[in-house]
Amino acid sequence: MTPTSRLCQSNIFKKHSELLSRDARVILSYERARAVGLAYGITLHDTLDLTQKFWDMHIDPIMVLDGAASTLLTIQYNLVAGTLAQYAATTRPDLVSLVEDILRWDVIGQFCLTELGRGLDIFRMKTSATLLPTGEFDLHTPLPSDAKFMPPTVPVKGLPCVAIVFAQLLLPPRGGSTPINHALTSFNHVRLPPSALLGDLDKSNRMHRDFMHSIWRVAVGSLALGSIAIPDLQMASYIAARYFQRRHVTGVHGNPVPIISYRTQQLPLLHAIAQAFVLRALYKMAIKQFMDKNLDVRVRHGVAACCKAVMVQHAQFANFALSERLGAQGLFEYNWLSKIYSEMRGVSIAEGDILALSMRLVADTLAQAYTLPLSTHPDGPLALHEISLFTEATEMVSSQSDFTQGFMQYVQPRCQLMVESMGHRMAHDAAVDQGVSRCLVDLYLVNAIKTDSAWYVERNIFTRQTIMRMEDAALSAALPLLDELLAAMEIEPYVPSPIISDEHWEKFSKTLP
Repeated sequence: MTPTSRLCQSNIFKKHSELLSRDARVILSYERARAVGLAYGITLHDTLDLTQKFWDMHIDPIMVLDGAASTLLTIQYNLVAGTLAQYAATTRPDLVSLVEDILRWDVIGQFCLTELGRGLDIFRMKTSATLLPTGEFDLHTPLPSDAKFMPPTVPVKGLPCVAIVFAQLLLPPRGGSTPINHALTSFNHVRLPPSALLGDLDKSNRMHRDFMHSIWRVAVGSLALGSIAIPDLQMASYIAARYFQRRHVTGVHGNPVPIISYRTQQLPLLHAIAQAFVLRALYKMAIKQFMDKNLDVRVRHGVAACCKAVMVQHAQFANFALSERLGAQGLFEYNWLSKIYSEMRGVSIAEGDILALSMRLVADTLAQAYTLPLSTHPDGPLALHEISLFTEATEMVSSQSDFTQGFMQYVQPRCQLMVESMGHRMAHDAAVDQGVSRCLVDLYLVNAIKTDSAWYVERNIFTRQTIMRMEDAALSAALPLLDELLAAMEIEPYVPSPIISDEHWEKFSKTLP
């Protein structure tokens, strides 16, 4: 039982938000985010020290029920409260009361980093904060393209809103797929008190490194927000499974048979279920490595990037494949799969765009800047595949007269595939090491192999027929356990889709105009 097992059955989550106006849906999402946050009772300690409670909140099935609420929740608790908590616990104890107000949702917090005209190149931001003779700061947006992009700073419910705003500090010469209220936020010489500055006035001699440290909660978000893919997979597979069991067609002998009888339904369904269990093991392993302060911070960020890449990859493929198997029902928002697919697109960009994270990680790996933790099963096919991809990339750029040009021309287009291969290997290792059911691990393995089956065939590791037989054997072993696996996910109380049973459908149909 999770802290939200009762909350998901409450009126606030039973409302059909798709029937509300846009403004009403935004307000409802704020109310839901607040309710989830308060149910978990996240404290300053939890967000500062990244306790298990903090990580568990992000894989709570209730996060799937409202993508906007999930976004607001992770901004509020991770980016804003988490960033302020670093200062509140050290140099700025006066911020403790503000952090507590944010955690209680008495104040809404926002994180204004990205600029409209900068995108991922935010280190070259144009928003400025100029120190005035009075000790105050003049916060200013020079051009429309310099406006802060996306943070939902539009006032809601009459609550005060504060924001962490990243800006260039200018000193005078001296000696030395749910709607959310996203916005463009600009500043016209806003006068701020001296206490508005979270850092200090001294110019850093490690500017880029210190900037990356100041936004380190984005890396936390890469892992935490990406993990929403786990309840996402649970939700999608449960809806599809129950519909496949319920929906009947006329079989070859003229008798009605459930469509779950067909391999075309079984394959995407059981692969999604296997991924849900395996990714949970990956998440547990990744948290342990991410929290290991003995590891280089770049290694910890790299682990988070691999996890996000592979989690989003699996969730999006499953959402698309399962929604197609639902036929026309897969198109409607009330059945959730198309909605989840759209919201996961946002997750893939938020807290670190996957492609950009992949390019940085591969470039650093080829440059031998650091090394991610090695495989615990180095002779396994996924580990061999990962090593081969990086060996090929190294040889490719080394043969070019210009490393950078060679990287951009030949390696950059393959970076995401390479990072996903690392994620596949990590997930498989974690599942094996943590004792996930063999049939689920086997299903996960064959699905990962199929993402680049040509490599395995080229290396004479598997033939296409061997891969097909491996998949069939794993599926045949897992299928009799379907109801047991669905129950083990403990997702049913959170499922809002009406197509999972005749009773739910009848109740839903009575609400239609």
